[in-house]
Amino acid sequence: MLQFIRNFAGSWVVKILFVLLILSFGVWGIGDVFRSSVPTTVAEVGKVAIERDALDQEFRRQMDRLRPMLGGNLTTEQAKQFGLLDQSLNALIQRTLFDLAAKDAGISVGPDVVKLRIADEPAFRNPQGQFDPNLFRSVLRNNQLTEEGYVAVVTRETARELVAGAVNAGVAAPKPLVQALYRFRSETRVAELVTLPNAAVGDVGVPDDAEITKSYEDHQVRFTAPEYRALTVAQLSPDALAKDIKIEDDQLRAAYDERAAEFGTPEKRTVQMVVINDEAKAKAIAEAAKTKSLVDAAKEAGVEPLTLDNIARAELPELGDAAFALEQGKPSEAIKSALGWHVLAVTGIQAGSTRSFEEVRDQLRAELQKEKALDAVFSIANRAEDQLASGASLDEVAQAQGLALTKVAAIDSTGKAPDGKDAAPNLPALKALLPTAFQLKQGAASNLTEGQGSVFTAVRVDSVIPAAVRPLAEVRDQVIADWQAAKRAEQAAKKAEDIAAKLKQGAEQAAQTVATEAGASFAMTTPFTREARSVEGLPGDLVRRLFDAKPGDVVNGASGDAQIVARLKEVIAANPAADAAALGPIESTITQGIESDLMAQFGNALRGHYPVQIHRQRIDQFFAASN
Repeated sequence: MLQFIRNFAGSWVVKILFVLLILSFGVWGIGDVFRSSVPTTVAEVGKVAIERDALDQEFRRQMDRLRPMLGGNLTTEQAKQFGLLDQSLNALIQRTLFDLAAKDAGISVGPDVVKLRIADEPAFRNPQGQFDPNLFRSVLRNNQLTEEGYVAVVTRETARELVAGAVNAGVAAPKPLVQALYRFRSETRVAELVTLPNAAVGDVGVPDDAEITKSYEDHQVRFTAPEYRALTVAQLSPDALAKDIKIEDDQLRAAYDERAAEFGTPEKRTVQMVVINDEAKAKAIAEAAKTKSLVDAAKEAGVEPLTLDNIARAELPELGDAAFALEQGKPSEAIKSALGWHVLAVTGIQAGSTRSFEEVRDQLRAELQKEKALDAVFSIANRAEDQLASGASLDEVAQAQGLALTKVAAIDSTGKAPDGKDAAPNLPALKALLPTAFQLKQGAASNLTEGQGSVFTAVRVDSVIPAAVRPLAEVRDQVIADWQAAKRAEQAAKKAEDIAAKLKQGAEQAAQTVATEAGASFAMTTPFTREARSVEGLPGDLVRRLFDAKPGDVVNGASGDAQIVARLKEVIAANPAADAAALGPIESTITQGIESDLMAQFGNALRGHYPVQIHRQRIDQFFAASN
């Protein structure tokens, strides 16, 4: 039904029906709803009102920006929980404050400045780096903007930038602060490492039944099976529909004729070209090239020719027809283009080719089947949605509309079966619906959801297997293995404490000797900074502790299945004078931080000058989940 309305909403018949429907609402008294004046202002900055539509547009823009970072999945409620709605409102308030400040300061941005700003935008430039009006209009059209609207946006943004520039004018990072931060970030340290694998402890025995039971009871979370659900999955796939669609030969032939260009390889040529601004000189070169090569004629005239290898007609704007009309080896006359005067000569021709109808028959049939299947899938999906909404069961809808049904015996919220394997390897679209499936009650079904490739999927929960602790008999081997691993780690940690104690005795205790005696390995690290996450087996938490230590101090801890003991060997101070190039990014970071603080303070000051009133109750009502 929804697809029907989308397809035919432009029809004059439908428009008349809508008018009649609205008039009937007025007769019933529902017209009072439209006549009532519901305030739509969500905030006021001075005397400027921020309307609901502006907030909604900004909120959706922020959602579109964040959605790719979350894998494409972001609902309105999730966005509100992330604070995007408040962030959007604050952004609108901040812009309005700066607009008012610019207006009161008498800042006016002229049309010439706006034109320059637009011309400098890389998105509006063609491959030659020039402003392209057609590209400009295309980009605006794709972003649902008008030229007048975009000019207004650029005008306001330029005025805001002028205000911000005045606030931040002259801001510079203090040199002592830059150097201090450089010394802090760039200081490096070297440590001696003793690594003792837990496995070096050897055999720790087998726990008795009492210890096994205690370990099982103390760590039941490890031995708890997740909740599983049995599902019925209904799918509507264009690929499945395409197999049953018949394409007649006359349709294939018509499609071949219409798309003939797709099945051919265009002729390509190697073209020598001379480009100059002087018409007379170009004509002289063209005349000389009739008795000698274009290269020789051009060089005699002091011009260096260009060679374009294997180019198609479409790749030579303005000159393609002329170049492809030439005989090989013969020069052209002087030709005028937007870039100047040209003389051409063809030195090589690579003939084009065309695949026959018989060669592409199967490809065409598959493509036409897919196109028709895509056209049909949305209509079928709409009918299935209507049936589901009317209370029909998933099985009834599947039978009526040709949806494929698949049973999944047991699946957890991550898509795994009880054996740890993928529970539905042939249903890739199911994974996106698992969060929905695990919120449904037993017996309930979801709506049809469109996924990648226009595949529509719905799920029904047939049964629920609650999360439960696995019986001890079932996980006994795992309990014993975990107990033994914990014992090895415990004994290895005690041994590491002994190693640390020996290293703390002083430099006379060679770390390599101590490591060998303990059955551990020894290594000397390369110099590392405090920002290092790990260094040759040294975990990040020990890196941080070593930067709080003095030479000779010892720190120790665990890393995976090993114990690490580290003694700080050397501190290498950073010299700002020796690395002046590295100061630039630090200076830039500090400057940006100062500018950000200044802008925040300026924004607070503007709020005092232009009072801000937020209508929180209206915002909550406008953006409630039910709306």
